[in-house]
Amino acid sequence: MLNWGIVGTGAIASKFADTVYKMKDDVAVYGIASRNYGKAYKFAKKHHVEKAFESYERMLEDENIQAVYIAVPHPMHCAYAVDAMKAGKHVLCEKPVGMNAGQVQHMIDVAYDHNVFLMENMVTRFLPAVAQVRQWIDDGAIGEVRLIEATYGFPAQGFPHTRWFNKDLGGGALLDVGIYPVSFATMILGFDIEDIKTSAYLGEAGTDEHNTITLVYRGGRRLAHLSSSVVADTGCGAVIAGEFGKITMDHFTNCTKVALTPNFEKTQVMEFPHEVNGFEYAIREAAACIAQKELESARLPWVVTLENMRIMDRIREIWGLHYPCE
Repeated sequence: MLNWGIVGTGAIASKFADTVYKMKDDVAVYGIASRNYGKAYKFAKKHHVEKAFESYERMLEDENIQAVYIAVPHPMHCAYAVDAMKAGKHVLCEKPVGMNAGQVQHMIDVAYDHNVFLMENMVTRFLPAVAQVRQWIDDGAIGEVRLIEATYGFPAQGFPHTRWFNKDLGGGALLDVGIYPVSFATMILGFDIEDIKTSAYLGEAGTDEHNTITLVYRGGRRLAHLSSSVVADTGCGAVIAGEFGKITMDHFTNCTKVALTPNFEKTQVMEFPHEVNGFEYAIREAAACIAQKELESARLPWVVTLENMRIMDRIREIWGLHYPCE
């Protein structure tokens, strides 16, 4: 049995706990830690968690816990993950794993030095529907990929008080939802990027409320046009266009249905219902890697997470956006 501890009691922590509880795998959420013990106790009762801890430090001292899921706001990811790894715990960290490439590199170094597993919870990478998309591409079903279009946007509520508009909490569209289109594009096209063209609207709070990004690959033959927003409902779709056809995905970040349309031919649709809610595949990958004593996932290696963050660092540098919490 792989026992998880969770730090944080928000919505994403609740989703993780509920997913593990419903999985048929040999995993369980043993502990929940919060600075507010009342919140931890209430969370434990609601989500079938064995033990509530009054502090993160106390949870890390518990030998019954082998792995920790980091579900606190972005700027706290690095510190909490490092503390867990130094305590000998494996770590699955909610995206973005760090605020910048420097933090990500530091986390990788700590994981290596302490011989523990570390992975960003980029759930899209592990979805069966995405595996089918990659298989179609590898099989040449649409020929060479020429263009990717991907967007993720929603109207966040509570302006200007919620975390999406708080620079101290790493707010803004890019780090919260824009990371999905960026990661998706590099998963398909790689990192041979020649130029980045981008613009963003920095709102009253100083965070990027919406943005557009074009990744120009070497030679200009291949492009990825990406966008994200926390003020507009742009949907969450992706199109991969190649020489001989296209692949379309609705809600590509948690996709259950993909469509292949060869040029001038009938569309083929395939469906991949989740066993639980889509989170289970990344959790299962982490558990398998830990069982095999791997420090990183071959399906989402450290270098990919690091390079994606370097791209986002370059994008924010173009915007002139810097966080006080970095």
